[in-house]
Amino acid sequence: MMYFRDWKPKKDIKKLTDITVSNFRVSSDKVHEILQESHKVLVICNDKGKVVGFLCYNLYLTKVAHFNYVVIDKKYRGKGILQSLLPELAAYVRQKGILVVSGFVNKNNPEALQKFKDFGFKPILTFHDDILIQSLI
Repeated sequence: MMYFRDWKPKKDIKKLTDITVSNFRVSSDKVHEILQESHKVLVICNDKGKVVGFLCYNLYLTKVAHFNYVVIDKKYRGKGILQSLLPELAAYVRQKGILVVSGFVNKNNPEALQKFKDFGFKPILTFHDDILIQSLI
């Protein structure tokens, strides 16, 4: 059973940074900056409370959430974590009054792009090495 919770910056920042740096070509300074500037950071935990991933987003126009990161630790990928949390995350987003969710997926990560398509996201445009995806909630 997986669940998400609000992040605790002092407690979580090192783990979230380590997970992100090991999954993406990004510096720890950039991860810190994005986490600190995000409107919301939700930590994904397993039933023992171990951090297995996170997502963070910023709000635009109060009704549009743009995800900066959706990260699952490599050890936990392919286990249906996001899929199992999707109904709960959708309810959370609706409760916050968010109508549209967007984010970027690297075009060299077709597995992630397909997962988001399976969740109802549509590719909108390609920008350099990234594909902007979007979904109405």
